[in-house]
Parts: sequence; C-alpha cells; structure tokens
Amino acid sequence: MKPDMEGAGPIAGLDYDDDHVMRSPVLRFAVAGTPFSGGVDRTEESRQLIAAVDAALARRAADVEALEINFVHSSGYNRYVSLTSRGFYALPHGHAVDITSAHLDAWLRFGERHAARSFTLAVPTLSGPGRKAAAAAAAAGMKRLAEFPASARTETMSLSLGEASLTVPAAGAGAFRALGDLLLGQVWIEPGSADERNLSHLLSSSCCLQLRRLRLVHITGLAALRLGAAATLEELRLDHLGDMASLELDAPGLRELYVTECFMMVSKGATAAISAPRLETLACDSMCHPDRLLQFDGAATVRRLEKIFLWSHVLPGRCCNAGALWLLQHCTAADSLSLEMSSAMEGDDTEEMVRTSVPQLPSITSLTIDVNLGRWHNFKAFIAELVTKCSRVEHLSIDIQCANNACLKAQCSCKGKDDDQKISMERLREAKITGFRGSKALFVSFRTKV
Repeated sequence: MKPDMEGAGPIAGLDYDDDHVMRSPVLRFAVAGTPFSGGVDRTEESRQLIAAVDAALARRAADVEALEINFVHSSGYNRYVSLTSRGFYALPHGHAVDITSAHLDAWLRFGERHAARSFTLAVPTLSGPGRKAAAAAAAAGMKRLAEFPASARTETMSLSLGEASLTVPAAGAGAFRALGDLLLGQVWIEPGSADERNLSHLLSSSCCLQLRRLRLVHITGLAALRLGAAATLEELRLDHLGDMASLELDAPGLRELYVTECFMMVSKGATAAISAPRLETLACDSMCHPDRLLQFDGAATVRRLEKIFLWSHVLPGRCCNAGALWLLQHCTAADSLSLEMSSAMEGDDTEEMVRTSVPQLPSITSLTIDVNLGRWHNFKAFIAELVTKCSRVEHLSIDIQCANNACLKAQCSCKGKDDDQKISMERLREAKITGFRGSKALFVSFRTKV
C-alpha cells in the first residue's frame, strides 16, 4: 500500500513576524514532512525551529486558541515502529537529541496556561534510524522527563512525548472540565506507582466531565487502567499498551472500544471487568481468558466485531483462543465480523485444530478474514468451516498473506479433507479474495452457489 503523503509539507514557524507571534489566534510550529524535503537535508532547519518555538512562546503573553508544536515528520512513510520496550520512527530525526526535558517542560507549561481550545505537542524518540548523536546521548544516560499538563479550558489535547518518563500529578474535581478529546502516547509510566493511579483518576468522570474521545497509545509501564468514565465518553482506544494486564472500565455511554496490541492481557494473570451497556463496536485482539473476565456488560449490544484474533491450532501453554471464542459466543447481535488469523508453529504433536470450537454465527452478514502467518494447509479447512458457520453472509472478504507450501506432516489434521468441498452461500452478494499465490486450492475449497 502506498503511504499517505498528506500533510508532508514544508516547515512552519521559522519566519513568523512579531505581529503574528503576538496577535495570531493560532500558533503552529512543525518540521518539514520529511528530513530531506525538496532534496535538501532539513536537520539544521529543524534544530533552528526549536529555538524559534522558545523565542516565540517567551514573547507571547496572551492566550492562543490553538497551539501546535510538532517535531515529528508528517510523511506517511514515517511510521512509528513499536518494539517490546521502546519504539522509534521510521525516518531519521537528527534534531531529536536537541529536544531536552527542559524544552518539554516549557512547552507543556505554556500549553497548560495559554492554549484555550486545542494543544498539540509531538516530539520524536531519541532512538531511531541514523541517530548517532541520539545513540551517544542514550549511552550517556540521557532521558526525557515530562509532567502531564493540567488545564480546565483546553478542549482538545494531543501529546506524543517521545518516550519521556511521565509524571502525573493528582488532579482535583473538574480539573479538566472542558477536555473532550485526548490522545496520550509514547510515554513511560512507572508500573504500580502513584502516577499510574493518578492517570486513571485524571481520566475519570470526576476530573474529565465532558470527555468524548480517549486514545492511549504506545504507553510503556502502564500495568493497570481503572477508568470510571463520564457518560459522555463514546470512543476509547487502547493501543500498544504492552504492559497492561488489568483493565477495569465503567463507561455508560461508550459506543466504540478498541483494545489492540495489548498482549499482556492474554497472559495468565490478566484480568478485565468491563461495563459498557451501549457498546456497538468492539475491536479486540487481546482479550483475557474467560475465567479472568470478571464482568462484561455490553457484549450483547455489540454490532461490529473487529480485529478478533484466532490461532488456527491451539498449543497448550502457548496459543490460546479462549478470549476470542468467548467474544464470538456472547456478542450475538453482531452482524459484522473482522478476523485475523495466524498459524501455530508446526511440529507439535499436541496441536489441535480450533475450527470446531467456533460457534454458529447466523447473524453475521459481513465477514472479513485476514490470514497473516503460516502455511495454507493450516487454514484451508478452518476458513471453509468458518464461512459455513456464517450462513447468512452477504459480503465476504478474504486476504491471504501466507506461503502456499504443501503439508509435510504425515498425520496433520488437514490430511484426508475433501478439497472438492462445496459451500452453499445463498445470500452472498459480494466476494473479494486477495493475496493468494500459486495454487488452485483456494478456488476448489470455495466454490460457491449464489
């Protein structure tokens, strides 16, 4: 897929005159879309922007309607790559090492006091491609520190803090009374600390009275989230919270919940308790075991299930589908289902094909299946039976990104299956099958009667 290049424009904020700095309702500072925009190395230009931001904010005494400080290249090529304990941007940010804790503190405090409606701050990580200076800084023990800004006026806040260690002060009632949209990402929080507890409290109904949309992304260290949200909260995204093993959520107005890449939630000790009686969309590839799902009020109202992850085979102690199967069994009103599938490693005699555990899904009219890693033989029968269980499907999409290798296991569960299987799909209106390479097996398995 071609990356989205929208927003990959020139640098903004280096040439503001005095009148703009002092009077404009909007102050926007942003590095160029790429570090080599226009075929020119923009690193020095980006470094100059750091000083320009400091100078402008020091002179500005009045409030601003909107403040944006963005030192992350906006090109679609500049994806954030997440690893177990850290992440980095795909494009080099040579100016990253010049952004210190003192800069973060000055910018956060200005936004806290003067951003009347919206405040955006984005800084690159110290690690990343082509970062010799950053590597030297890391070796010398350089670490960014940041304190969460408190503002009773700001309505929209987006903070991507380059893996800074985040302090979260205790917030009083109504401390964020105007906040309606919050993104917090790329920070580290001490697990089990007061900062972790204070973050949950800060996001609660007593502090955020009007919060409608909340996104917590790429946060390291956050082991537990206990959120008693305001009735106004409609969308919650928890993405790449790699250490979260406990989720307590009470959100009476929530319509959309996304829990993705939070893989500690499938660990043995993970627990969840969810109350969202108006939930309509659930995207979850990281559901804990049903034995540790203490509560889930709202499963019966879900209409769209997305990113449900299944292993093709269950390997005891390694690959478990229990949480995903529970969702399929209990979200009975869902008419749209999006599944992601991967294969367990071959060569284990204890593997068990999981397809028979999937319940009948007669309410599903739209089915999307993404097959990620593994050999086609592991998925062929599974997909065929899954489609059969969605007896009323009208829209079918299958994307297969796996090698088409023949099965080498003499006693594999795929042996002896009828490749000439016919599936009656009388309600099918649209089918799209992509990504498969080099075999007729797909078409044999999915001959359909429309």
